Amino acid sequence: MPILDLKDLIVDTLYLEKDTLTKNLGSYFSFSDTDSGKIMATYLNHELLIYSYPKGKLLKRQSFEKEGPDGIGSFITGNFIDHSSIYFLSQQKELIQADLNGNVLGRWDLPEVDSKRGYANYSSIVHNNLQKSGNELFFVDIPFVFKEDFVDYDKWGMVFNTETNSFSNYQFLYPQSITEYTDDDQLGLFSHVYNPKSNEHLISFSISDSLAILKNGKQSWKWAGTTAPLEFKKGITIPSGEYIVFQPNYESSKYEGLDLDAYAEKILRWVRIKGPNEDYPKRQEYRLLVFDQELNPEAEIKFNTVELAKFGFNTPQGYALNLYTKTTDDIVAYAIIDFSKINEVKSRTK
Repeated sequence: MPILDLKDLIVDTLYLEKDTLTKNLGSYFSFSDTDSGKIMATYLNHELLIYSYPKGKLLKRQSFEKEGPDGIGSFITGNFIDHSSIYFLSQQKELIQADLNGNVLGRWDLPEVDSKRGYANYSSIVHNNLQKSGNELFFVDIPFVFKEDFVDYDKWGMVFNTETNSFSNYQFLYPQSITEYTDDDQLGLFSHVYNPKSNEHLISFSISDSLAILKNGKQSWKWAGTTAPLEFKKGITIPSGEYIVFQPNYESSKYEGLDLDAYAEKILRWVRIKGPNEDYPKRQEYRLLVFDQELNPEAEIKFNTVELAKFGFNTPQGYALNLYTKTTDDIVAYAIIDFSKINEVKSRTK
């Protein structure tokens, strides 16, 4: 497996304007080709920001109310933006649809879970972005901490049908090895992406080299790991009065985000090889694993998290990653990565 440098795949830089009161614009935008032109949109601090593409001019700033008839709540754990509306996961209780002018179009109570689960955490944390395909909106219920009672629980995936306004599940089980890492708030996580081309849900678990593949109601596994040696190190829990404090081991290896490059048609998986410890407090050793649509490995890419964000978003020109070193008070810069050039780069570096 070739080990490439991410810088060799950068083809351009996207600049988005901002004001001096906006520290950053985050790492998630949705792209739309509308009648009035190509746009990019993001939701940030109860505001919808719409930009021109590729010039990066701010076209619209729309505020959303927290309370009242058009209120979306104060605690938003995820959103999905398309060309005409935005969906919110609100207060862990509601799915809300609003138009791009701040008007609420619909509200639906999120499903309650059975006693095995205890409570639901409908969230896009760890970059489990909401996704939409046709009339189905996908999101997840990701546990804060994995408990032993969850081993046989499988209703982690959620589907909202936008035509019937009904909820259902896509189901999957954790790998059995999760029992070694219960009560760890890092190693019990997963990342999900839906691949519309293959009609498959892909699940990346923090402690598994293999991905779970969900298709037609069946779960299978396929190896999609790194060639580097990994060491998963469980954290500890410490009683603190009436509470339990979870202290993960940040030196541990860990599979992190999973994403789809829709234009180059690549599956992307981030892995932390090693984290910091007392001797190397600034150590961050990451790789980005790139696979084709059939999960055949194509490359492992060295990744510097000091210079670039670990997760990004799709643009027609390539996959965009926040470029920390080029961001100023007036602009936010994103490096555009063209993963279709992997074979070209491999041939140059032989």
